[in-house]
This record gives sequence, structure tokens and C-alpha cells, in this order.
Amino acid sequence: MTLLLLLGVPLAAGLLLTLLPEGRPGLVRTLAAVAALIQLVLGLLAWRQPPTSLTIEWLPRLGLGLDLGLDGLSLPLVLLTGLITAMAVLATPIDQGRPRLYYSLILATNLGVMGAFLARNALLFVLAFELVLIPTTLLVAIWGGERRAGAAVRFLIYGAVSGLSLLGGVLAFGWLGQGAAGADTAVSFSFEALAATPLPASAQGWVLALLLLGFGIKLPVVPLHGWQPISYAEAPPPVVMLLGGVVSKLGAYGLLRFGVGMLPEAWTAFSPWIAAAGAVGAVYGALNAIAATDIRRLMAYSSLGHMGLLVLALAAATPMSLQGAMAQVLAHGLIVALLFDCVGLIQRKTGTTVIAELSGLMNPIRGLPFTMGLMLLALMAAAGIPGLAGFPAELLVFEGSWTVFPRATLICLVASGFTAVYAVRLFNRVGFGRLDNYRADWQSTRLAERLPAVVLTTLVVLAGIWPIGLTAWSEASTSAIAIRNSDPVVQTLALAPPSPSSTLPA
Repeated sequence: MTLLLLLGVPLAAGLLLTLLPEGRPGLVRTLAAVAALIQLVLGLLAWRQPPTSLTIEWLPRLGLGLDLGLDGLSLPLVLLTGLITAMAVLATPIDQGRPRLYYSLILATNLGVMGAFLARNALLFVLAFELVLIPTTLLVAIWGGERRAGAAVRFLIYGAVSGLSLLGGVLAFGWLGQGAAGADTAVSFSFEALAATPLPASAQGWVLALLLLGFGIKLPVVPLHGWQPISYAEAPPPVVMLLGGVVSKLGAYGLLRFGVGMLPEAWTAFSPWIAAAGAVGAVYGALNAIAATDIRRLMAYSSLGHMGLLVLALAAATPMSLQGAMAQVLAHGLIVALLFDCVGLIQRKTGTTVIAELSGLMNPIRGLPFTMGLMLLALMAAAGIPGLAGFPAELLVFEGSWTVFPRATLICLVASGFTAVYAVRLFNRVGFGRLDNYRADWQSTRLAERLPAVVLTTLVVLAGIWPIGLTAWSEASTSAIAIRNSDPVVQTLALAPPSPSSTLPA
């Protein structure tokens, strides 16, 4: 029952929103927030009392069933989804235009993401994965900035390619795997059936390539990131909280669930290239963040760089690196949501996010010192300062990946150090200096506007001083699917094809 309620609450609330009167934006916002909070409570109840898996036949001849379940990989992401959705709703201004449509699309995004994390059937996962594309594209296209049309088109094209690639990979996974096993019954796309009938060795490589393309776009991974900077720069900040904090995690979850978990031999063969992509992405994101002239683009490239660390951890596939990957997913979700909430407050009060047009926001009289203080803490967390959520996640990633890909890990470590460079540069330029006397008549943020940032900040601090909150959820699940132990396996960044000996798990 809990599993169905996790999906039924946002669905029912989204439909109910369309029946509310148009002139009651506060009521619409409240209902959307309550729905997300109820979903979060249901997730906590599922953690305390894990529900049994649910299987309902839907289209058995196609291998599609309503198979739902929770494990150590999906449960923390279910909680993160409910939390970030609630914070995104509360971070939205109460005078948001066309509120019924806006919040209905927010809840539709939540429904798709939640369905993907709960799915125990690969085709059901693909359907939920594709569902997310429609409301997120509309959110960018309708409520985005001046360049929202181009951003939405690019977002849609990349998302369509991602979905088609994923669909092709999943269909091939089921048909080729169970066909090679000589199954005389209808193909089943349940996770258990796919894992029990592995693909023939000749097909694993190109099937994994399709999955890497689909999930790599969603994450995103360099060079598949073309949609991300412009979408993060043009979409409303609460929508970016969802995109960066929740939607992008579909890519990480998919790589972990399908790539590492179901195609270990192919993943081992591809892993040097995956690690190289992670190292390149970490450096590329950090350098572009340093050069950015707009706060939103800086945050977008910062997020891209941190996804490089996540990719490195997945490539290493040791128990510790996979635990670090899950910790990075949760920590990054909290940090990026906090950063864009603060950016949204700054944009709402000052009317701009161009770095050259802002200064003196730490001024205690006419600036925005509270918001800038929380942004500073979020930047410190992103830089991996001890005592905040980013530190234990990055420590696990680097320690778990070092013995497998030492050079790629060293490059990512240096790139992580660049985070402090652009964080200090941004805060120095925006937080200090003289206020513009002609423009600095900004109103201070109200308590209700600060609430989402305060909640996220509290969680970022708690996760830093109590890191088991990031790792305990998934330790058993990640250890069970780890491909390598901690012994050295690959000692190069691998700019050449892997040797035959590296295609077998250690």
C-alpha cells in the first residue's frame, strides 16, 4: 500500500490542483507542498517498516508489469525526491504566474522520478523516465528566462535522444538475453529476470553503450552535457532545484542499477574510458565555473564538475567507491538545491544574477547577509570542507577509486580543489565591495522565503557531522553489486583500449 501511495499522492494532488479556483495561488501552493511532505513522510515510514514488493500484471505479453519495490539503492533517492520537491514548491514565489499548471507540472515531474526509483521492471522504468521529460520541458519553456525557447528545445532534443537510447538498450537487454537463454515464454523485463539471464558477451558492449548514452545525457556527463548550462541558466530556480537535485539522479541511479549491477563484465571493459570521461568532466566543469560571468552558469558548471567525481566512483566500482557514489548523489542533491534556492532569492531581490552587476550583498544594512551566509556555507560544502555534506562523499569517492584509477583520481582531486577557487572569487565579488547607491534598495528576505534554505542548510550540516546519514542507507546494496575489491586493477587513465586482462572483474 505504501508503494502505491508514494505514486498516488502526487497524482491525486496534481489532478486536484486543476479543480481549485484560479484566483487562489496560496491555496494551490499549499496543497502542492502538503502533497510533497506527505510523500516524504511515507518514505520515512517505508524506511522504518520496509514494504513488501508489489507485482501487478499489466501487459504480460510485452513483459511489462507494475512491479514496484524499494532497496538500498532506491530508498534514499525516494526520500531525496520528496524532500527536494517540497523545498522547490516552498521556494516558489507565492505570486507565481499560472499556479495551477505550474504546480501540476512540478508534481508530474515528481511522479515520473518517483516511479522510476520505485520500478522493479525495466520497461516500467523507461516509461517513468520518459514521463519526466514532458513536464520539465514545459516548465523551462513557459516560466524560463529570455532564452527559454532555445533552452527548452535543446532540453527536449537531448531528452528524446536519452529516452530512445535507453529504450533501445533495455529492449535489447531483454530480447537478446532471454532469447539466448532459450526462453520459450514471453520475455520478462523485471529486474530479477534480466539479472538471471545475462546477455551474450558479443552483445554486452553495444547494449552498455546505449545505456551509457541514455543515462550519460541525463546525468549529464561531458561531452553529453549540451543541454545543462543553458537549461540551468534559463529555468526558474525552483525548477533547477528539481533538475539538479532529483532529475539528474536518474542518470546516476540508472548507471548503478543497470550498468554496474547487471553488466559487470562490459562495465569493467568500459571502465577506463568511463573514468577518463569523469576526470575530463571534473576539470571541464571547474574551469568553466571559474570563467563564468553569471552566478547561475557558475552553479551549472560546478554541478557538472561534481558529476565527474560521481562518474569516476562508478567506474572504479569498488565497495567503497560505490558507497561514495551514493553519498555523492545525496550530498550533491542537497547542496545544488540549496545553492539554487539562494540564487533564486538573490535574483528575486536584486533582479539580476550577473556577477559584474552585484557587490556588497554581505552589507548588514542594505544587503542580503543571511542569504549570502547560507550560500557561503553551500559553496564550502561543494568544495568539500570538513564538517559539511560534501566532505565525506568526496573522501569515499577518492579513497575508493584511488587503487583502481590513481591518475584519474588525482586529476579529479585537483579539479575538486578548483571549487575553492571559484567559490572564493564569487563570494569576494558578490558579497563584498561597495553597494550601488542607485540600485541597492532591496528588501530583506522574509522568514517564509528563508525556510527552504534553512531546512537544506540544516541537512547539509547534519550530513557532514554525521556522515553515516549519507552512507548507511545503501552500504549493503552497493557492496553486493561491487565489481572490484580494493586491489589495484587499472593503473592508468586509459587513453588506449583496455587490455584483455582488464575485461574481467577482479
